Amino acid sequence: MAENKYVVFRLGQEKYAMPIESVERILPRQEVTRLPKSPKVMLGVFEMRGSTLPVIDARLRFELPAGDEAHNFVVVLTQDGRCALSVDRVEGIVTLSEDAIEDKSAILDGKDDGFIRGIGKHGDQLLVVLEPNGLAPKSMKNRLAAAA
Repeated sequence: MAENKYVVFRLGQEKYAMPIESVERILPRQEVTRLPKSPKVMLGVFEMRGSTLPVIDARLRFELPAGDEAHNFVVVLTQDGRCALSVDRVEGIVTLSEDAIEDKSAILDGKDDGFIRGIGKHGDQLLVVLEPNGLAPKSMKNRLAAAA
């Protein structure tokens, strides 16, 4: 049975897992420059090593209540380009076998906008396993491609 590593982060009391091969780096929260008329889910942009990266507010993207606890940016590689995901706190790295991840179709019935891969079980914890290529809403995909 294949095992894969995941970066685990927290939004409020919930834990999320991102495939480690999709995570370029984890940063402390950065100052962002807000852009007029950008999608609400986009906090703005910041500079990293000569590149301008858009920042997605994970709470808004996942339709969670607003919070002011964001301490980390997770820089994610997607098929459309790189972006940073603003999260409350990165918890660490876990290893999950494929059979420890329950497919989303049994639970969500396709209503997650493509960013959820499934539900992972790690010990007595449940983790929402994310699909990196679904993180950016359709309104941002062209911006990511242009920035790439």
